Amino acid sequence: MVREVQDIFELLTAVHRTMDGMVEDLTDEQWMKKPLPNFNNIVSVFDHVNRVEARFLSILSGAPEAIDTQLPFHTDTWDLKEVRDGWSHALMNAEQVFSSLTVVQLEEEAVTLGIGKLNKRQLLGYMVAHTAHHRGQIPLIKKLLLS
Repeated sequence: MVREVQDIFELLTAVHRTMDGMVEDLTDEQWMKKPLPNFNNIVSVFDHVNRVEARFLSILSGAPEAIDTQLPFHTDTWDLKEVRDGWSHALMNAEQVFSSLTVVQLEEEAVTLGIGKLNKRQLLGYMVAHTAHHRGQIPLIKKLLLS
């Protein structure tokens, strides 16, 4: 794996591991419960992150998939096992895609997002930033659930 990509993968792994630690004490019911109306629950956050990471990985691998990344925020039903299974495989999938990237590929245009056009190097960083952003929602959701 290219050294800078390895560094980004290690950072993504650290973010994932801290998210795992934040939810390890929650019951299935707590994963599914919305703490307030019109508020995200834990499962919707993880489902959304799974979908965004899968979409970004498909772009990075050169086979972009149309994945509805917003679906978790517009539904009231989730398959908790499916979301957890997706999460448990996310880092393995990321490692596989990250390992295939070359220094030359990192310069290739990847995608246009709300912040503008990103090359593959920038998309790697954005992927970590996105996951870390949603990581920050978990303590707030837990605080509301457990109060």
